Formats: sequence, C-alpha cells, structure tokens
Amino acid sequence: MKLRTSTALALGSVLLTGGLLAGCSGNGGDEPANGGGQTAGNAQQDAGSGGAAPKVNEYGWTMPEKTITVDYYTADKDNPDKVAKKFAAIHDYFLKTFNVDVKKMQYDVDGKEKLNLMLASNDYPGVLSAIDSDTIDKWRAQGKLIDLAPLVDKYGPNIKKELGAKYKSYLDKDGKLWGIPRGWGYLPIPDNSAHIRWDWYQAMGSPKLETPDDYYNVLKQMVAAHPKNAQGQKTYAISWNDQISVNTVLGIWGLKDGYKEDADHNLTHWLNTSEGLEAVKFYNRFYREGLMDPDSFLNKFDDWKLKFSNEQIIGHIGPWWQSWNAGHEVWKTTNPDWTDEQRYVQIALKAPGAEAAYLSPKDTTGWNYTVITDKEAHPEDIVKFLDFEMTPIGTRLTGWGIPNLPESVWSYKSDGSWSFNDAQKQKLLAGTFDYDKADEATGGNQIWLDHPQGLMSDDGKSTAWYDQNFNDEDKWKAKMNANLKDTIYDNTARRIVFTADNPLTIVNQQIEDLIKTGFAKAVMSKTEEGAVQAFDDMRDKALKLGLKDIEAFRAQAYKDNLANMQ
Repeated sequence: MKLRTSTALALGSVLLTGGLLAGCSGNGGDEPANGGGQTAGNAQQDAGSGGAAPKVNEYGWTMPEKTITVDYYTADKDNPDKVAKKFAAIHDYFLKTFNVDVKKMQYDVDGKEKLNLMLASNDYPGVLSAIDSDTIDKWRAQGKLIDLAPLVDKYGPNIKKELGAKYKSYLDKDGKLWGIPRGWGYLPIPDNSAHIRWDWYQAMGSPKLETPDDYYNVLKQMVAAHPKNAQGQKTYAISWNDQISVNTVLGIWGLKDGYKEDADHNLTHWLNTSEGLEAVKFYNRFYREGLMDPDSFLNKFDDWKLKFSNEQIIGHIGPWWQSWNAGHEVWKTTNPDWTDEQRYVQIALKAPGAEAAYLSPKDTTGWNYTVITDKEAHPEDIVKFLDFEMTPIGTRLTGWGIPNLPESVWSYKSDGSWSFNDAQKQKLLAGTFDYDKADEATGGNQIWLDHPQGLMSDDGKSTAWYDQNFNDEDKWKAKMNANLKDTIYDNTARRIVFTADNPLTIVNQQIEDLIKTGFAKAVMSKTEEGAVQAFDDMRDKALKLGLKDIEAFRAQAYKDNLANMQ
C-alpha cells in the first residue's frame, strides 16, 4: 500500500478545527438535521432495466431484488458469545430494512494468527476486516485478494467522496486498491491513560500525582488502606490485560509508539533505550512487592474486568474506557450506595526528563482495512454496501445502531432528518446509561467495515461513537480530555508496511513474538537484578535477530513519509 500524501495531515488539521472537543452535541442535542439520507442511495445499486422502479428505503439505499450476503471475518479480538448478543438485532435490521444479510465471524484469539491459519488452510470467507497493511501484502502476494479500484470506480462514489483527495494515497504504484480503510480520519480525543480511583484519591488528600513514582506511591497507599475487597480477596495495585500494548505504556517515558526519535528523525526501538528499561523496572517493582496481579499477562479482558469490578485491582494503565466499563458502569448497577465520585479518573503520568507523555497515537490513514478475497462471488455487492456505510447516514446507522427504539440513542425520519435521543443522552451524562442493554438492542458499532473514526463530513461535529458526541457536557469526560489533551499526537507518518518480499518482515514478527514473552518474564522477575538481566537478554536476542536493521528500515520509511507529506 502506498503511504500518505500531504492530505493526511491536512485532514487532521481540518477535523481538529471542527470542534469535537469544543462541542459535539450534533445539532443542538435534539434539533433535527439533514442526515443525507437521500444522497446515499441511488448510487448504491444499478437501477436495472425495465419493470417497476427499484424501491429505495428511508436511508437512500436501493433495495436489491436478491438478498446481498456480506460474509466476513474480523481480526479484532473479542468474546464471540458477547459479540453474538450485540450483533443479533442489527443483523436482523439490515436483513429486513436493506435486504442485506451480514454474517460476522469474530473470535477471542490473536487475529493475525487466525488469518495465517486461514491462509495456510485456504479456508476463509469472501470478506476480511481489521486487516493491517503487512497482512494485506501477504495475501495479495499469494493472489488471494481482488483489486477494488475498478469496483470503487463503478459502485463506490461515496467512498471516493468521503475520502476525497486522500483516496489516491490508498492506491499502490500500479493504481490498484487492495483494501478500504477502517477508522480513518482524525479524532482528537485520548485513547490511553493512567487511571486513579477518585474517591480514594480524594480521601488521601489528593497528593501530587505526576510521575510514575508518584503513581506507585499512591497506589501502594491505596492497597495498604484497602488490602482486601468486600469478599475478602487480596487486592493489587496494578494489573495487565490482553488489550494493553507495551508500546502505549512506553508513552509515559516519552517514547512514541515504542520508539525514541532524535532531531534527525532517526528511530531507536525501546529495547535499545534506558526508557524501556525504566518501564520494565517500574512494573517489576510492583511485582516484587506483591502489588501486581500475578495473572497480569494471562488475563483476557473479561477475566480482568471481573477482577476490576470486584475491586481487586486498584490501579490501571491502558485504554481510558476500560476503567469506566469495568468500574463505575458496573458499580452503579450493582451497588445501591454507589456515588458519582466512586469512579476512576484518567491522568497523564510523565516520567522525569520526558518531553511529554505520548499515550494516544493517531493514524489518519485508519487503523486497518477491509478487503475482498478471491472467495467472494459477488464483490460488486460488497462494494455497494461499503459505499453506503462510508456515508454520514451509513456511519450513523452502523455506529449508533438501530434508531427509533426505546433503547436507541438516536431518532431518524424518512426525510433524512435525525436527532439524538435526549432521554438516553441524559442517562449518559448522569452516568446511568446502560451500554450493554443499548448495544444488544441496537447493535451500535457492531458492523465497522469502513466507516470513519473522525468527524462526519455533513456536520463536522458528530462522530461514530455515540458517547463521544457530548464531551463538553460531560463532567468526567471534560476532566479526562483536559488532563490528557497533551498526550494525543499524529502518528500517520509512522505507519510502516512490511511487505511479503521484504526479508525484514519475518525478522519484525520474530522480534514482536519475542517481546510478548520477554516483557512478561522481565516484569515478573523476583529481583530487580533479575528484571534487568531478563531485559538485557531480551534486547540481546532481538539484536541477534536483526533489531538494528528494523530500526534503520523504519527510520528511512518514516523519513520518506514525512518528505511525501510536505
């Protein structure tokens, strides 16, 4: 995939000035706005020849005579039973309202490993989603993907319209399009942070909390004050789960996406930095003193969530939403004495000497891609559906879920006007919004094949996450965004593609595999000397594998991308 033109950064600047953080209440909260329903449709399907005019539904989608089947696997890791509950309603809605049968496969396993098994067995569906650039190149090289450019030319006017000048940056040197982006655009809100139990922190007198050492000391005091939970189970200052990234955590020590950058844009992998060692020693200190969950590197998210909501885990560094989802969103429904202060607040820890805490990298290209494989019998139908989802009204429907139900977060009329559900909005602001109930009833964001993470093009305000549309009106979101505003950075130029014919591709994967086990081993060493030795061993093994070559390759590609963005 060819990387970026100057439009990437330009898009980021335009979206940032759109004012998400300043005010995302859509259209004054409840005032209807033109959702573009009529603009999304007639280009979706061929009109056919003769006979009655084709039926166009209220979203502007031309109903196909025969059911379109979108059979896809998403490499996003999640519990399949939980996914099935949240997917059922939106599946039925699209089948009834669009005559589109969306079939989704999702597993609680590593997505790249699953894709490798699919490729080796030649057993995979017609559509794959959440596919990164490296995986695309591997599948393309084996002739398993189809070029989407001719199909987008014919059936994807809205794909081209929404991506604008950025569309060309997704084409390879031969003008071929191997994937359509997911989560593209720029959304200037935080993704990751350190978290602090707010009511307990206030009870301590709100001591200084700026550095990793500050955080350690506060959490240690919290464990001392709350050594067991209500069930008599031991508590821990900190833990880890399978959705936390080492590279993200290293942002506290001033590294960007796991690399240290000098004035000439040379990149040094965290294994070759003192900052990387300090991060390992930071976690090891918790482990050595019995303050770290011993199951940290075994926890799947659901296991971790249960421990967290049971108040066994006191501190957290990871995605901001995790302490909400596993903390007060559970407590408010299970604890009759719950108060609004009984929650976690997100903070920006920064190590001494670090320029900034770089916790939330933003790639305007998108997180990854949706591709169509050689197993798909009707790729034109898939592109027509992707074209609808790319529109603002398509994004609202797939992002916010089914409208006009009691649990719906929005209302929609056949004339294309829409409004937020004020009752649901008030629950959200009050902290009583039931996410699971709403998700199961409406299927919000359960179909994310190609809609953007950035602001929608028709109003420049609303975004695909319903609960991110009112940040200026939510006391706790406003506090989080203020605390973390300096941790967000544009990481578009850092996206590097390891192509199938690049000998460093295997080296890069070997090093990533090494880190998965090596980091855990170093953190869970019984002594600080043992942690340092395990870190050194991990680094030395990575160097033997070719870490210096990886650094040089990434740095040159990064510099080339920066030059192309001028």
